[in-house]
Amino acid sequence: MKPSHAQHNDFLAHRPLPGVLFEHNDFVSVIDGPHAGDSGSVVSVEELGDDPTYMVELVSNKDAYISQSSLRLRVA
Repeated sequence: MKPSHAQHNDFLAHRPLPGVLFEHNDFVSVIDGPHAGDSGSVVSVEELGDDPTYMVELVSNKDAYISQSSLRLRVA
């Protein structure tokens, strides 16, 4: 399910959404799928549900749509 306009605004404002683990601008590692080994910043949440999908701007400057289960938060 696509997020509503209000949910999208909540995400950008760092307000929690049910089932959404990552926040706007979180730096994440991709651990599975075609972009495994890459990292980047979470730009938006594109699909809600059991395994939300995020748009991630990879360090290669490409955008990718990646499921939550394929991401891990990177800590400094």
